[in-house]
Amino acid sequence: MTCPHVNDVTLLGKLAEDPVRRALPSGLVVAWRLIVDRPRKSPGRRVVDALACATYEPAVIDQTPTWRTGDLIEVHGSLRRRFWRPDELGIGRYEVEVYEATLVAVAPAPSRPQPTRSRHIPNQRRQAIARGASR
Repeated sequence: MTCPHVNDVTLLGKLAEDPVRRALPSGLVVAWRLIVDRPRKSPGRRVVDALACATYEPAVIDQTPTWRTGDLIEVHGSLRRRFWRPDELGIGRYEVEVYEATLVAVAPAPSRPQPTRSRHIPNQRRQAIARGASR
């Protein structure tokens, strides 16, 4: 009995940065990184993975212009190892080739810092203080 091989990846994580579009000879590709929390083994430091994702699928490409850093995205795809050869060294990396994606939650808008209260002294009082200091 032979078992079929399976290469199916599902990720749920936050966008590390806005997606990047590139035109390649083979067509348009959109790439991004997802920050995915690892399960905590004990209380303490948070550990995450930053996972490269890319898509050639028009339905997914059409969604990506609305995605922003921090958005929660769910992706389904396959793990791929890409190779290229600058000089004599073969370089490779893994990425998830996404065939389906869903925007699960929009990142909260960044909060603007509250203006600090300046100590405003009315002009007449400032002049009176200055006159008193010059005496």
